[in-house]
Amino acid sequence: MSELLFQSQFSGFIPLGFFLLMLLLQSIKPRRALPEKWAARMLHNALLFVLNAALTRILVPLSLVGVAAWAQSAGVGLFNLVALPAWSSIFLCVLILDFAIYWQHVATHKFPILWRMHKVHHADRDMDVTTAVRFHPLELLLSLVYKAGCLLILGAPILAVLIFELLLFLGATFTHSNLKLPAWLDKTLRLVIATPDAHRAHHSTLVSEQNTNYGFFIIWWDKLFGTYTVVPKEGHLDMAIGLKAQNDQCERVDQMLLAPFK
Repeated sequence: MSELLFQSQFSGFIPLGFFLLMLLLQSIKPRRALPEKWAARMLHNALLFVLNAALTRILVPLSLVGVAAWAQSAGVGLFNLVALPAWSSIFLCVLILDFAIYWQHVATHKFPILWRMHKVHHADRDMDVTTAVRFHPLELLLSLVYKAGCLLILGAPILAVLIFELLLFLGATFTHSNLKLPAWLDKTLRLVIATPDAHRAHHSTLVSEQNTNYGFFIIWWDKLFGTYTVVPKEGHLDMAIGLKAQNDQCERVDQMLLAPFK
């Protein structure tokens, strides 16, 4: 498969198809009962995603694939200076980029100026696949710049960037879903990747649990750095999701956009 074809599928069919699949599966076998006004909540989350997609396409010409291509042509970055087999460069870059995203996520919880934006994601009062695309536009722009900087330092191969971006989206969609997995499958998957039950603890109203299970895809970093919670204190069915502070609540798109400036 050529990189151009892969990029075309990444930008459309694969993420959209997986998103719709998880939306269907979580409706067939939900982990938690649907909250009141679930349709309106999901609609506003989806509207924020559409707005973000439009803004980033119109206002931000920066392409991570373009950054990787420039670094490759200019010989910039670690993996453009070290001769390694293509497969190992791709594998290592994907692993390192996932590690970098883990620390980016930690930073959004530790630095107040970043939390002002990231709290829009956590203010969702329940968690399903639409939560995966509920982010403030400013946070997405900062994330894009951060990832671009990581790509320049690494000199990541284009294919590694495409694979990483795809896994990041698929991982976030899966971990935020309200899909009920068999206990044995959840336990097996947690040997390598985050699961919906694992990430749900991160969306607890308890700050001690919010500061755990940061990983969107690979779960190793949480286990390695002591930020791993196995089960939320109140259990998955009874735990409260969202933020406790009333002034942090935001349900409509306009409230989400204004939340960082309160």
